[in-house]
Amino acid sequence: MFTLLLACARLGDLLQGGFITWPGLVVADRFDFPVGNGEARGYYDAQPFGKNRHLGADWNGKGGGNTDYGLPVASSADGVVVEALDRGGGWGNVVRVVHRLPGGELVETLYAHLATVAVNEGMLAPRGALLGTIGDAGGQYYAHLHFEVRDRPGAPLGGGYGTPDGHVDPTAFIGAHRGASPPNVRRAAHR
Repeated sequence: MFTLLLACARLGDLLQGGFITWPGLVVADRFDFPVGNGEARGYYDAQPFGKNRHLGADWNGKGGGNTDYGLPVASSADGVVVEALDRGGGWGNVVRVVHRLPGGELVETLYAHLATVAVNEGMLAPRGALLGTIGDAGGQYYAHLHFEVRDRPGAPLGGGYGTPDGHVDPTAFIGAHRGASPPNVRRAAHR
């Protein structure tokens, strides 16, 4: 709990004045999916945002069961890690990253149920950087990544289900914030 309060206090310092001034935090001009090499290749969203009041996207490997256990989870965009710890219960290991959008607005991405965590609070997390690996929240579920996008960074963790206040559809958000296409996508589009 102390770590979360400390992270939120630091985030509060960053938010003062409506924009981040933390040294080294660059604008996140492109968002990718956190699995499948940024494209979600080999994955499907088993429980999309809004279904059963779900506040995130549950990314599962297409092989089903625990076939994706231990596979990499990447930062969706350039940002700063504000939380990286085991929250226990149905959450397991959680990483939260804050990103600054081109207009100065802040969003937070949340990665939960991780088997391992590869980052620490305060670290820069460039787009595509390894944050951890897909897990099962200590055996609570079949392995998958619970992924959220929040438009109110630093808000309480909550329960993963409920009213979408402060949450946005992660798949739609990424679709709207893809930025410049990587070279291989651009080449494929011009064939």
